[in-house]
Amino acid sequence: MRIHLPLALIAASAASANAASVVSPPGVPDSSTPIPFLVTTNDARSVRYQQVYGASDFANQGSPQYLITEIHFEGGEGSGPLAVTLPDVQIFFSTTARSPDSLSPVFANNLGPNNTLVYSGLIDWTSGSGPFAFHIPMQRPFLYDWNAGNLLMEVRNYQTVPPLPAGPWGTERLFAGVSILGDSTSLAVAWDVNSPTALLGSGGLWTMFTVTGVPEPASAFLFLVGLSALALRTWTRRARVQSSRGPAGTQ
Repeated sequence: MRIHLPLALIAASAASANAASVVSPPGVPDSSTPIPFLVTTNDARSVRYQQVYGASDFANQGSPQYLITEIHFEGGEGSGPLAVTLPDVQIFFSTTARSPDSLSPVFANNLGPNNTLVYSGLIDWTSGSGPFAFHIPMQRPFLYDWNAGNLLMEVRNYQTVPPLPAGPWGTERLFAGVSILGDSTSLAVAWDVNSPTALLGSGGLWTMFTVTGVPEPASAFLFLVGLSALALRTWTRRARVQSSRGPAGTQ
């Protein structure tokens, strides 16, 4: 079977632009945590939180860069029913030189030069079904180049949630977390959204990212070449057809 070169070039470049999911850290969670979204007013009035995700979790997914368009979290084991409204949350992403288990206790020292506000406003969550049922769509997709460093998420939760009433499910709402020293994530947290300094921990939220692969510049070039060649071929065929028909209005 003969394959036209322009179509082959377009298919090759588009193949790396499909939406996908990346779970970080990979594996199975070993803990549950309310930090940073589900902290109650009994513990703090607001929360500032950073979590670093290792670039290695993105490195084998097929693209050199990704547009992050959504993040998802898993309900934690032993958690009470989740029906919460967070009235004021900001989420930032940046590419950081800091590594898992090597975050600075000074929040500003962890931020990358491309620190970007990707979500701001209300989050309304109700108990869902299935894995990673709790999601946040990015208001502004973040372009992440895993070759440039690790991924840093900062959450500023300006108003925590009221505690659950006592019941057979307990009094906490929790998300699945990991707490293994040496894995691909770690955290920094403060119980005041305006705090410049943090407490450090080796764990973090088990997170799934919805991403779209961005082709390498060479692939993008091939894509444009393919489109141009296809357009030229179409134009040439039309010109030949019109030429064979002779001047307009004649048979």
